[in-house]
Amino acid sequence: MLSILRNRRFRLAWLSYTASSTATSLTPVALTLFLLDTHGGVAVLGLVLGSRTAGFVVGAVAGGMITDGYPRRTVLTTASAVRGTAILASVAAFTVSVPAICAAILVAGIGEGIFRGAYQALIGEAVAEPDRQRANALSTLSNRLMLVGGPTLAALLYITVGGPVTLAATGLLWICSAGLALLLPRGERPPSNDARRRPFADYAEVLREAGRHRWFVTGLGALVVWLALGFAVQQLTLPLVSRNDLGGNTFLGIALGCYSAGAVAAALLLSRWTTRRPGTVAFVGLSLYGLVPLALTVPSVSPQWGAALVLLAYFLGGIGIEAFNIPWFSAIQREVPPERMGRLFSFDFMVSHGVAPLGLIALPYALTSIGQTPVLWVCGLLTIAAALSALAVPGARDLADPRTATRTEAVL
Repeated sequence: MLSILRNRRFRLAWLSYTASSTATSLTPVALTLFLLDTHGGVAVLGLVLGSRTAGFVVGAVAGGMITDGYPRRTVLTTASAVRGTAILASVAAFTVSVPAICAAILVAGIGEGIFRGAYQALIGEAVAEPDRQRANALSTLSNRLMLVGGPTLAALLYITVGGPVTLAATGLLWICSAGLALLLPRGERPPSNDARRRPFADYAEVLREAGRHRWFVTGLGALVVWLALGFAVQQLTLPLVSRNDLGGNTFLGIALGCYSAGAVAAALLLSRWTTRRPGTVAFVGLSLYGLVPLALTVPSVSPQWGAALVLLAYFLGGIGIEAFNIPWFSAIQREVPPERMGRLFSFDFMVSHGVAPLGLIALPYALTSIGQTPVLWVCGLLTIAAALSALAVPGARDLADPRTATRTEAVL
C-alpha cells in the first residue's frame, strides 16, 4: 500500500490530508467539551455542530462550481487556510456569543467542504485506476489512525491545557495542511475551463451525470439517512451517555477511538482485497452503523454491559463506514470523467451532508419531547433499513450501472 507514495503529487496531497485529518480528529471533541462547560445544554451543542455541517454543505456547493475550474493545488491550499483561520477565530468567539461561535465554525466547515471534493478528485486524476483503491485505503488509514488517538488526545489536552489552547492547536494544524498543499507541483491545468467560465451551466451537466448512475443516486439516499439520523443522533447522545451513565468524558474518547480502530481494520483489509461485488460490501458495511444508536440505549439500563456493547458497536460501525467509503470513492473515480469528477464529489458531499444540520437541529427537540431511547431506536433501525434496501437497485451491488455495460457490449 505504501508504494503508492512514490507518486510525488499524491504524496504531497496525502501529507496535507493527514495534517488536516489530525486537526479534524481533535476538533469535535474539543468543541463538544468546551461548549458543554461554557454554554451548556444539548441545544447549543446541536446548533454549533449543525453550523459546521451547514458550512460543509456550503463549501460543497462552492466546490461544485470551482473545484474543476482551478488547479487542485490552489483549491486545497485555500481551503485549509480558511479552516485554520476560522478555528483560530473561534477561540475568541467563545468569549463573545453563541452566534459568533456558530459563524466561525460555519466558515471552518466551508473550507472542509471544498477540501474534501478537491482531494478525492485529485486521487482520481493523479493515480492510475489499478492503484486507486489502494490510494483511497491509504487516505482512510492515515485519517483513521489520527482519529484512533485523536479523541483521547483531545480529551487529555482539554483537561491539561483547556479548551482555548486545544482549539488553537487544531487551527495551526490546518495552517500546516495549507503549507503542504502549497508544495504541490505548479502549473497543472484545471480539468475543465468551462467550470470557471460557466459554473452554473456546467453544474447542471454534472447533475445530469449523477442521474445516469442509479447506484450513485441510491447511495446518496442511504448516506442522507445515515448522516441525518444515525450519525447525528450519536453526536448528540454519546457525550450525555458518557457523562451520565459511563463515568465521564474519558469514555467518549475511548468510544470514538474504537470507531476509528474499526475503520483502520477495514482500510487495511481493503488495501489488499478487491471484491467482485463492491456495492454489497459497501451497503452491508453502511448498515452496521445502525448498531451504534441501538447500543446507546443500553447503558441507562445496564452500565456494565452497556459500556461493552457501545464500544463493540462503535468498532463495527467504524469497519462498516470505511467498507462503504473506499469502494464508493473508487467507483466514482472509475465511472465519472475527470473533467466532472471534482464537481460530482462536491455534489455527493453537498447532498449527503445537506440534511445533517436539520438532524442536529431537530433531534434535540425529539430527544427532549419523545425521549432518548425511542429516538435512538428509530434512528438505528432506519439507518440499517436504508442501507440494506439500496441493494435492491440495479447496479448497486457492483457500483456500476448495468445499462453502461449493456451499451458497451452492443458497440462491441
